[in-house]
Amino acid sequence: MKAAIYYGKNDIRVEEKPMPVVGPTDVLVRNLRGGICGTDINIVKVGQGDMGISLGSEFGHEMVGEVVEIGSDVASEIHIGMRVGINPITAKKVGRRKSLECSGFSQYVLVEEAKLDYNLYEIDTSVPAEVASLIEPMSVGRHGAFSADPKPEDRIVVMGAGPIGLLAAASLIAEGMKQVCVVDIDEWRLAKAAGLGALTVNTSTTTLEEGLAGHYGTVNV
Repeated sequence: MKAAIYYGKNDIRVEEKPMPVVGPTDVLVRNLRGGICGTDINIVKVGQGDMGISLGSEFGHEMVGEVVEIGSDVASEIHIGMRVGINPITAKKVGRRKSLECSGFSQYVLVEEAKLDYNLYEIDTSVPAEVASLIEPMSVGRHGAFSADPKPEDRIVVMGAGPIGLLAAASLIAEGMKQVCVVDIDEWRLAKAAGLGALTVNTSTTTLEEGLAGHYGTVNV
């Protein structure tokens, strides 16, 4: 199979690698789409091997694929052809420490000790692969947003309209939060937030205090 290998600063090479060997509890997934995380970009720009991706390693951790081989002891609920998102933290026995090396930029990914709703998540084939590949950043945004235990009546501010900020806002709005405001300095990104149904504040044209007061009002303390 072909795989993108990280060799240091601005040095990524596509190489031929042996196909992973599927053990009794493993599943082999053929990658359909892989997303590029900001973390991937920053590590490649810096070029050190101690920042989450080891020199000479496969990498990538945002991906969607289809199951092509199943170990003999894997539960029957996982089947050939199933479209799945992969949790990079639980996909390998080494866990979080090597989650950035989950082979998202390789043609095939070996998922060890495979289980549905643990390291594999079924995705209906009606969802385009380009959209399904957002499952990992969506989970990051949603986890961050709901770790604060928001309530429908809360006035919620999301700082930053990058991919994670927008996905956090989308998750909140989808769960019935009506007063979500996204703050950024990029009008194009803020337009995307507005398209989701969020309020917006552009702090390149107003202060954060003035912008939020315009949406939520002020209180006397």
